[in-house]
Amino acid sequence: MRIALIRRTCITHLDGVNRFIALLAEGFAKLGHEPLIIGWCCRGVERDVLEEWFKEIHGLDRTIPIYTLRSKPCRGDPWLRMAWDWWTKGSRLLREESVNMAIVNGVIPLRFRPKIAVNHGITLKPNRLYLLAVKRLYKAYDEVVCVSDKLKDEVSRLIDVDPIVIPLPMKLEPFESLRSSAREDVIVHIGTRPVKNPQISVEAIKILRRRGYNVKLVIIGSPIELLKGEGVEWKYSIPEREKLELLCRAKALILPSSYEALPYASLEAMASGTPVVVSNAVPEEVVINGLNGLRVNSYNPEDYANVLERLLKDEELWLKLSRNALEFVKRFDYVEVSRRYMELIKKVTSNA
Repeated sequence: MRIALIRRTCITHLDGVNRFIALLAEGFAKLGHEPLIIGWCCRGVERDVLEEWFKEIHGLDRTIPIYTLRSKPCRGDPWLRMAWDWWTKGSRLLREESVNMAIVNGVIPLRFRPKIAVNHGITLKPNRLYLLAVKRLYKAYDEVVCVSDKLKDEVSRLIDVDPIVIPLPMKLEPFESLRSSAREDVIVHIGTRPVKNPQISVEAIKILRRRGYNVKLVIIGSPIELLKGEGVEWKYSIPEREKLELLCRAKALILPSSYEALPYASLEAMASGTPVVVSNAVPEEVVINGLNGLRVNSYNPEDYANVLERLLKDEELWLKLSRNALEFVKRFDYVEVSRRYMELIKKVTSNA
């Protein structure tokens, strides 16, 4: 089956949506199908090396064909222009490539069926006009998928659809779990968008260093000048291999986000056997307090510092969380998640 995985905006964004597209595409290929990826545009990467770059940055074993509606680099995310391009160029491209199923990340106007919409999160406070437009678009899709039960509740309430839940795909083979004594005194924070609250992580590390802990915070994401300082290291646009090596060497992941539907960062840390310290914005179905991670019911840096200090001092707690996380994350295996999507695709196509 020829399956198109669509990114409404830029296919070169370094985020969880493009990671989802990459892993699901490779999962489909392993199951014997023909995936292709379509984005509105790319930026920061030359078009002639895009497929190899995508393979390297997402840690894939194979190259996936990638198409973009815009041949030149783009700026911003102009909704009206994107919508028109998908309605015209995107719909035509799907037919020209003899696509059997489109899996759309987000929602776009497409003159093509069958199609499935995947919702990765609601981070905006939608106004009435936006909701009316989005509801109409979603009604044109054969199925809607959410990546967590928490998100399903949000989408059902706001958009008046009945989504099904299929979790994010994870490629577990590249991860290696090191024992605590073989790790460095490093805490990792992933993401620098405002919703990720990197300033909380920076302040928490400052508190720990004042208490005498020689810990370092490594932030993966675009550097923010105001947050630079002693004990803070920044890494941006690093290959997947380097990120995995960093997580495997770290003592913990800190994720004080204001909103999460299902964060890849927490799953990647778990696959590394690295305990996670998260805010209550992370769904409880993903991080169960005291079992596979620790939850903090505030955005006070001192509270995060206190929980991290517990992990640094309590070897038994660290080992318990590490072991449970390694077992828990197995349910997200990318080939198994791809099989669940194939079951949904067969249901949709049989009803068409």
